[in-house]
Amino acid sequence: SVSVQPITRTILRVMMKVRAEFQWSDRVHGTVEPWWIIVEDNENEKIYHSEYFLLHKKQKDETHTLAFTVPIFEPVQPQYVIRVISDRWLGAEYVEVVALKDLTLPDKYPAPTSLLKL
Repeated sequence: SVSVQPITRTILRVMMKVRAEFQWSDRVHGTVEPWWIIVEDNENEKIYHSEYFLLHKKQKDETHTLAFTVPIFEPVQPQYVIRVISDRWLGAEYVEVVALKDLTLPDKYPAPTSLLKL
């Protein structure tokens, strides 16, 4: 599952929970399985974030929480696409579409105090 929260008008925090949904075989997988987490725009033209994630055999039954930030631009795009792609297995991929159209961004505030001469 994925949740998003704007930190500022230009930065979006993404919290993603990842859990393995495959049968682990020591002969095939060894002790670790590498994955790529990629955040793209809705037209798959720009990559805003990429992260290498290692799933260890000891942690295969746990839910892992990943937190990262991505830029957000105005006008706000309708969605971001998050892909989880295996680094070893062809076709082992999960895609999550995150809708941004109902996202409420913080207001633009002026500087709270005037700058003093130094």
